[in-house]
Amino acid sequence: MSLTRASRWTGVGFVVALCVGLHISGCSVNERVQSTGTVRYVQILDEVKPPTLYARVGDEIRWVNLQSSPVRVGILNGGWHGHVACEKGFKTFGSMEDWVEIPPQEYVSLCFGKPATVQYNVWLDTQNMKGSMTPTATIRID
Repeated sequence: MSLTRASRWTGVGFVVALCVGLHISGCSVNERVQSTGTVRYVQILDEVKPPTLYARVGDEIRWVNLQSSPVRVGILNGGWHGHVACEKGFKTFGSMEDWVEIPPQEYVSLCFGKPATVQYNVWLDTQNMKGSMTPTATIRID
């Protein structure tokens, strides 16, 4: 049985529409991680609370800047990009960034699709990357 050219294009159109529909709804074709709906917060003031955060695969981790000036979050360990299932603020021009600036009273977030341990620092003065840094904090995703 041979497919006509029109029916082949119809099939391709269906697959493209399905992929676009999945992308618009927030699903990712490459990731099969179900969001837990749980949001875990990292509060940033003069220090980071909690210094160690425990989360599950699919939880959303939100870094919330409670200061009156911008801060910078920098992920220290490599290889974390491959574990990300969703993000807000860590992407620039189609690539994941190891650091992100958070305006006052705003947040950035990541969801992890695989177990991981992520270490990060927060720079309290975005103009002085050599000073005013919090102790290294950790997120453990199981």
